[in-house]
Formats: sequence, structure tokens, C-alpha cells
Amino acid sequence: MHEYSLFLSLLKIIEDQLKPFKNPRVSKAVLLIGEFSGIDLEYLKEVIKNFKRGTPLDRAEIIFEEEPLKVRCFSCGREGEPQENKALCPFCGSFEVKIIGGLDLILKTLEIEDEEGFSN
Repeated sequence: MHEYSLFLSLLKIIEDQLKPFKNPRVSKAVLLIGEFSGIDLEYLKEVIKNFKRGTPLDRAEIIFEEEPLKVRCFSCGREGEPQENKALCPFCGSFEVKIIGGLDLILKTLEIEDEEGFSN
């Protein structure tokens, strides 16, 4: 049920973003989901579909984008996407890397309409 708690956290973030608006409606939300975030994307889609009614996401178009694993190498200084889903440098093969992408769930874009028809 990890995805359900993520959904609740996402709703809290969205509700905080809606506070400045008068009668806001979310028309679109783009979620960036890291390949190595540990999130079951299909299950998260089902959770959102089944629990969004009555929430700010009720009538929103929800787009899911996947972010691949990305590393920064301490040996050669380059950044890239490792092959074979291993946390090693795709250029020099070093294991001395820092993971810099592909681990998170990010609310990338939120389109909001308020009662005056403004979209942000």
C-alpha cells in the first residue's frame, strides 16, 4: 500500500499549491516517476484512478513520465544513464558514482484554473 500513501502525500502537496486560488480546479498534473523509485507505476495509476474522486485531481488529466537512472562519476566527472540498470559510470565503468536521478516521485507540472478562468 506504499503507493496509496504516496497518493495522499501528493494530494497534500497539491492542496497546498491551491490555497492562493479562489475555487481552483486542477486541469492537468504531470508526475515524474524515477525508474528506481521503488514505485509500482501501474499500481499507482490504479490508486489514483480509484481514489481521486472528490479530490483536486477528480477531473484532471494525469500524465506519467518516467525518469531513467542517472549518475555522476567521481572518476571521470561525466554524467549519464548507466546501461544494464547498474549504478556504474556508462563512460569509464567506475563504481565511484553518485545517483543524481531516477529515484524520486516529482510533481513536475500542475495546471490550475480558478473561478476567473486563469490558468497557471
